Amino acid sequence: MPCRLPSPVTESSNIHSAIKVVSVPRTGGGGGLPGTTLVFDENTGMTRAVVNSRALTALRNAAGSVLATQLLGPKTPTHLVLFGAGLQIKQHARLFIQIYPTITHCTIINRSLNDRFTELLADLTMEFSSLHLEGIISGAQDIEPAVRGTDIICTATSSTQPLFDSTWLKNGAHVNLIGSYTPAMREADVGLIKRAGRQIVVDEAKSCLVEAGELIDAVITENELIEIGTLVHAGAAEAVERVKQAGNVTVFKSVGVGAQDVAIAALLVELAEKDGKVGTRILYD
Repeated sequence: MPCRLPSPVTESSNIHSAIKVVSVPRTGGGGGLPGTTLVFDENTGMTRAVVNSRALTALRNAAGSVLATQLLGPKTPTHLVLFGAGLQIKQHARLFIQIYPTITHCTIINRSLNDRFTELLADLTMEFSSLHLEGIISGAQDIEPAVRGTDIICTATSSTQPLFDSTWLKNGAHVNLIGSYTPAMREADVGLIKRAGRQIVVDEAKSCLVEAGELIDAVITENELIEIGTLVHAGAAEAVERVKQAGNVTVFKSVGVGAQDVAIAALLVELAEKDGKVGTRILYD
């Protein structure tokens, strides 16, 4: 997935080009580096850095969810519900809990009891000892009370069926849908789109129209999608308010944007080069 940012990431940075390569092994894998981003030198074209894109993608997605929630969601949430148990969910939990000190209760819902799930709960319990952390197995336990009581939901699964009933959500709740990226995948039902007044904030409209199963099911149109980039400018307050008033919940849907991968990889490389102690320098030629 090659991409180039035509403008600098920061005021002091340069234009950047990068390629992100992701492999999906037929088996479970378990080793190696499944995702790699190559950042190139704009002057020479040589490889400037090789970056672990799996870790960066998880952080970038969590940052996008936090941004959407800050724009659209409740200002003082107390309960966070997360669906999934992978690195994406771990970064979502860490970022949300750090940025929203009002969150005192976090529920993580996974479809099965496995090592990844138990390790995630153990890691978060150790990192956030004062947090009320709860783990639920969706196939064996009732998830409705958790969904009804939450202020924010984040989903990062490969599910092909809705993860929860949208009628359970209380008014004012915010949902970040991060996992699905094909027409066959969906993490929410059509009812959620209706409850949001069919005004859905997305990372990139054209991609979401053809890749997001939830939006395809709802027969959403491009004029019903609002790209998050249009809501972060100083003059966007009215547009944000229109989205919030369109329904009784708000929704952010992300399928991934190459420009975000370039931006976060380039920023990391710039900070590493400035620090001088991060990463390993290798003679290239």
